[in-house]
Amino acid sequence: MKLSNSIYPPKGFLFAGIRAGIKKADQPDLGLIVSENQADAAALFTTNRFQAAPVLISRKRIAKGKAKAVLVNSGNANCGLGAAGLESARKTGKAVSKELGVSESAILLASTGVIGEPFPADKICAAIPALVKSLNPFGYQDFTRAIMTTDTREKISFRALKVSGRQVRILGMAKGAGMIQPQMATMLGFVLTDAQLKPKVLDRILREVVPDTFNRITIDGDTSTNDTLLVLASGASRAQVAPDRPGFDSFRKAFHEVCLELATMMVADGEGASRWYYVKVEGAKKPGDAEKIARRIANSPLVKTAISASDPNWGRIIAAAGIAGVKFDPRKAALFLQSADRVEKLEILKAGARSPSYRGLESEKRAARILGQSGFRILFSLGPGRESFEMITCDFTQEYVRINAEYRS
Repeated sequence: MKLSNSIYPPKGFLFAGIRAGIKKADQPDLGLIVSENQADAAALFTTNRFQAAPVLISRKRIAKGKAKAVLVNSGNANCGLGAAGLESARKTGKAVSKELGVSESAILLASTGVIGEPFPADKICAAIPALVKSLNPFGYQDFTRAIMTTDTREKISFRALKVSGRQVRILGMAKGAGMIQPQMATMLGFVLTDAQLKPKVLDRILREVVPDTFNRITIDGDTSTNDTLLVLASGASRAQVAPDRPGFDSFRKAFHEVCLELATMMVADGEGASRWYYVKVEGAKKPGDAEKIARRIANSPLVKTAISASDPNWGRIIAAAGIAGVKFDPRKAALFLQSADRVEKLEILKAGARSPSYRGLESEKRAARILGQSGFRILFSLGPGRESFEMITCDFTQEYVRINAEYRS
C-alpha cells in the first residue's frame, strides 16, 4: 500500500496513536510502536542530570540491544516524581506487556510534557487495550500526532534504498518544538528500519550520525529531562547491513539524511518561530572553540529577536561571539551573511572592523532581505584555523513568550 508523499513504512512494524485523556485538550496523547518480531535496538538519552522515569527505565532495558515495543505518552513528562514516577512508568509498561503477551523488559518507554505533575498511569493502563487494538502497519501518522506537545505539525522522514538487491526502508518520526538543545538526540525521536543490523552496528551508526544532526540544533538552549532517541531494526527485509558488507555506506548516508531532516523540521517548527537559519563558525584552531562560539551565537536571545524583525544588528552577533569563552584575536575576525540560495554573500565585518563594502542604507536593506528568508547563514570567521562548526536554529518572537507563559494554563 502506497501512502502519501511516497512513504512506505518499514516491514515488520505496527503503529497506533489514540487519545487516553492525558491532555486537557481533545487530542491524541498515547502512541505505540510494536515490532512483530523482537527488534534489534539502540538508543541515546538526555545528558540532563534530572532524568525522567521512562529514561531511567529504558536506559537499563536497552542495554540488551533488543526491544519488542515502545510506549510513548505526551502531556506529562513523568519527571521529578521520585519512586512514584518509576512505579507508575513500570505499571504502564506492564500493562502493554500483558496485552501483547511479551516480557515486560522488552517494552521501552518515553514521555513528554509538563514536569512534576502526577503521572496518570491509571488512565494510560485503561487505554492500552484500545491502543493495541488500533495497531496497524500504516498508523505511523497516528503515532506521530500522539507524541506532539507544542508542535504545530508532524515530523516524519523516509528513505528507501537497495542493499544487496533487497529494498530497505528507513522511517523517522520525531517531536520537538521547545526545550531544544539536545546534546545527544532530540526531545523524542524514533527511527525504524527493516534492515538486519546487530545492536552494536546500530549503536555505532547512531553515535556517528547524531553529532552532525540532532546535536547541531538549538531552539532555546535548554536540554530536556526526557530526551530519547530510539532506533529499531526489524530485519524483515532480510537485507544485512554491516561495516564489512556492500551497502553499508549507502545505508548510513540514508540514515543520516533522515536524522538531519527530522532535526531541521524541529528547528523550523520552533515555538513561535518565523524562520530558521544556520550559524557557522570557521577558522578555529580547535573544533571545540568553533562549537562554543556557534552555540553562543545560535542561543543568543538578542540575536534571535533581531532576526525575527529582519534587523541586521550585527553588533549582537560579534558580542555573543566575544563572550563564548574562546580566546581569539578580534582583529582577524570576519562576519558574513549568506542568502538561503547561497547566491549572495554579504561581508559585514573585515579584520575586526566594519567592512568598507558594508556602508549605507542599501547595505542594510540587502542584509535585511537575506535575514527575511529561512535557511540563510551567519558566517563568523576567527582567522586562519582549519576547524569549523555549524548549528541550525531559529528566531524568537512574541509568540514564543506567549506559548511558554501559557504552557501550563
